[in-house]
Amino acid sequence: MRVPARHQRGFTLIELLVVIVIIASLAGMATLSLRNTDVRKWTGEVQRLANLLQLVADRALIDKVHYGVVFEEASYRVVRYDSAALKWLEVDFSANPGSANASRLLSHTLPPNMRLEVLTQTELPDADGQTTSFSPSSSSTRKQDDEAGEEGEEITPQFAALSSGEVLPVELAFLLMRDGDVGRGAIISYSSLYGMGLEWQADDY
Repeated sequence: MRVPARHQRGFTLIELLVVIVIIASLAGMATLSLRNTDVRKWTGEVQRLANLLQLVADRALIDKVHYGVVFEEASYRVVRYDSAALKWLEVDFSANPGSANASRLLSHTLPPNMRLEVLTQTELPDADGQTTSFSPSSSSTRKQDDEAGEEGEEITPQFAALSSGEVLPVELAFLLMRDGDVGRGAIISYSSLYGMGLEWQADDY
């Protein structure tokens, strides 16, 4: 008995187009999901820093000690003023992990796609009554900060909360980077007069 050959056919143009549309839709959904994840992480980082500034201000008033925050492009850390040495020093909060909010005061490094810029820097009076400004955006400042750790020179924070409850103001741009460009931005500001300010910027900041 002769068995007829099975009829074979290829994909039609419509079927191929449907497959391409499905693949493009899935790729778009994956990209959107990744971007949403980045935005959520960035939003959390912005809130973390805003909360830290408030915590530092509260801690300075409670501890009766001057605290400050030193900002770099990709990190920030809390420092404390040593009245005996008459200079700002690093604080090792990890040495006392049981204290309230100790983990929130530890040095923090930002994810690779996020960046900090200081828009308004604090001016602190020195022993002679002169003001000293500090900007982390310049390479010379970062070099001085590196030398401070090696030679014991004074570190000057951009944000300072005094034991009296006064806050020397700071204004920061917290940026989310996309392919080397700024995708989103938030402005964090803190001063004794206006308190905490947080302004969310739209896309294409």
